[in-house]
Amino acid sequence: MKRMLSLVGLSVGMLFLLITLISSFLPRHVRVSRALDLPYKPAVVQAVLQRESYWETVLPKGTSITVESQTNRSIHFLVNNKSAIQMAAGYQLFSDRAESTCSVQRYYDFYFDWYPWEKFSSLLVESKFGSALENELQQLKKKLEQ
Repeated sequence: MKRMLSLVGLSVGMLFLLITLISSFLPRHVRVSRALDLPYKPAVVQAVLQRESYWETVLPKGTSITVESQTNRSIHFLVNNKSAIQMAAGYQLFSDRAESTCSVQRYYDFYFDWYPWEKFSSLLVESKFGSALENELQQLKKKLEQ
């Protein structure tokens, strides 16, 4: 009986080490991003994106944000920085030389710990947050068309 328990314990330990080793090949940082080309000047798009009222409509209720860095063409902020998985978000504006059109890249950054279950969950963030980013960009396009 003692031999059987030690075999089970050793097997569970080896399985945990194997799963941890496999998860170590997965990235700790994952960025999910989407981009949209808009026929507007960058200054017009920037004016909408800098309004706090815009972010209140886009982000889920109860979401707290802390601006980490901001330029005239980008913003990067931390989202719910007290949650288990650290998450950041932001956007960047790109324009042509004449600045008659621009592209908006919207993104979420996820930072995972070394735990295997967190690292394996990184495989699912693209499917969950990719469609949310597409919806946010479509909302931005509709807001600009008004």
